[in-house]
Parts: sequence; structure tokens; C-alpha cells
Amino acid sequence: MKIVIRAGGVGTRLWPISRKNNPKQFQAIVSDKTLIRDTQDRIAPLVNIEDDLFVSVNESVKHLVKKYLPEVSEKNIIPEPASKNTGPAICLESVLIADRFSDREVVASLPSDDFINDPEAFQTLLQTSEIFLKENPEYIMTPGIKPNYPDTGYSYLKSGEVLQEEGEEAIFKVADWVEKPDLDYCKELIASGLYFYHTGMYIWQLKTVIGLFEKYQPAMLASCQEIVELMKLGGQEEQIAKIYSSLEKMSIETAITDKVEKIAMCVSNRIGWSDLGKWHIIKDLLPANQGDNLIKGNVIPLDTTDCMIYGSKDKVIATIGLDDMVIIDTDDALLVCPKDRSDEAKKIVEELQKRKDSEKYL
Repeated sequence: MKIVIRAGGVGTRLWPISRKNNPKQFQAIVSDKTLIRDTQDRIAPLVNIEDDLFVSVNESVKHLVKKYLPEVSEKNIIPEPASKNTGPAICLESVLIADRFSDREVVASLPSDDFINDPEAFQTLLQTSEIFLKENPEYIMTPGIKPNYPDTGYSYLKSGEVLQEEGEEAIFKVADWVEKPDLDYCKELIASGLYFYHTGMYIWQLKTVIGLFEKYQPAMLASCQEIVELMKLGGQEEQIAKIYSSLEKMSIETAITDKVEKIAMCVSNRIGWSDLGKWHIIKDLLPANQGDNLIKGNVIPLDTTDCMIYGSKDKVIATIGLDDMVIIDTDDALLVCPKDRSDEAKKIVEELQKRKDSEKYL
């Protein structure tokens, strides 16, 4: 198996800590290790790091991969000249690995910023998926997680026919795919017991996924094939950037996976997954460390309950009479909001993008 860690996102919902030049995956938000370091350590037992691990990342922060993952070979860092979402990024990584190795390779394409409570269970799930795909290469696979609360930010997959079941791992055919439903519909889906969170992870044989790009996104595939040929020549960065920047920005779901009939969902009852994309998720995930508050830095929380307060050791943050709030303080920006609206930090980034002289805050 080859594994790609996708590290091209910015993480605008975790502003003001996550910034364009230092996005969340390169920061230690939930432990003393960066999120991308946690991701590599989680899958390290499955691969030879030098040969089998790849990192797809925006060209502007490629140096951060070298800093935090020095074991990754330079040739296995796949630079994205522009932010074009997961569709073009996955197309490029697939073409490059198929060209270097074989289109028979099974590849796991994973986000760089997930939380997984049981790494060994996750490794087992990937291995189970790889074995299934070698016998059923016409499928593409995505891990699903049993939902424990309604979240309108996720897509949901409906479990259909059982394709394989062993111990605490199972593989279902995906019977339905619901993109980010509203709250009431979320509750209906969860109550049915048939729907799972879509994690954004994929496992597939390269021949299959490249065939899907050829069917549904032929122009994107042709551009990525041209880029890989230019990469082999060397010194073609300007032309590569021109081609990649011309690609339409789209998610992998819009590009191909929403259109696929033979898609399977691998499920484990053990891995304990969470997408670390919103402050309130991090607050609910990590144990409180001062009363029922989650505190980082020099904080005095008087009569303050169920709050998340992140600051530094160099500045005192004092609160009085607050409840269910998120306070994130950095050197040049401060976010204060109710916990249940913390995912709207993305709107702050959008507002800053409209303002002149606000680039430094992005």
C-alpha cells in the first residue's frame, strides 16, 4: 500500500490559529505534536516511510512538511502550485504514483488533520480495505464512522449490502450519499441507524480511480498527466503552475466519487474518529483541564463554565461569568464567540479577504 497525506488545506474554521502561511495541520492544537505529525505516526507501521509515504501540499508551505516530517523523501512531496481543492490534488497524486510505480497499486488518500483515538484499529481497517480491494478492484473505498451527534458540516453515507464482515470491522456497499443535510434531516439520518459520517478518506486501486477521472474529468486528468511528464523533465515549475492553476476548483466528491456506483464503506467500531475542523469539536473531544473548561495559556476563569480558552503564557486572559464560549487569542488576532457558533470563524476569514490591508491576518 502507498499512503498520501493530503495537507493542502488552510483550515479557516480554526482561525485565528490556523493561517494561510501556517495552517492547522502544522500546529500542535490537540497535543504536543502537530496534526500532520500525528497522522504520519499513526500510519507509519504500515509503510516504508521513504518509499511508500507521500505528502500532497500547497507549494507555499512545502517547507513546513520538511520541517515537521523530515523522514519523508523530497521526491515524495507533491507540491500543489495553487489551492484547487481535493479533486485536482487527488488526480495529480494518483497519476504521479501510477507513473512511478504501477496503476495496480492500492493507495490510501488521507486528510492530515484527523483525530483517531485507536491507531492500531485504524491500521487494521486500512489493511482490511487493502485486502478487499485487491480482490474487488472495481470498488472505491471510504471509511465511515457511526455518528454520535447531528452535524450539518458532514456528509452522510447509507450502509447497504454487507460485502464483508469480520470481528469489529465490516464493509458495506454505499446505498445513498447525502451531502451536508440540514439539522432536522441530520437527526432523521442518525435515528435510522443506517447512516455514517463520511470521513473524507479514500482507499482505491489507482487503475480504478484514474479510470473514473478519465470518464468524468478527462480534461483534469490530461492536465495532470502533462504535469507529471513536466515534473520528470525538471525545471518546468512555471509551466506546471500555469497548467495546474487553470484547473477548475472542485472537491473529489464533485469530481468523481458522487457519481460512482461501486463505492464501499469500511467501518470499525474501534477507531474513534473526529474531524478536527471546528473549535467546538476540539472542545468536546479533549478532556477539560480546569473545572469543566479547556484552558491553554495563562488564564483566570472566574465563574466561567464549559469554555474553551486558548492563549499564551505571556498574556493573562481573565474571564468572569462566561458560559459555553470560545476564546482564541494570538499575537495579532482575537476570536470570541459562543461555542455553538465557533464554526463561523470561516466567515471572519471571508470578511478579512474583502478588506484592504488585511492580508497579514489571513
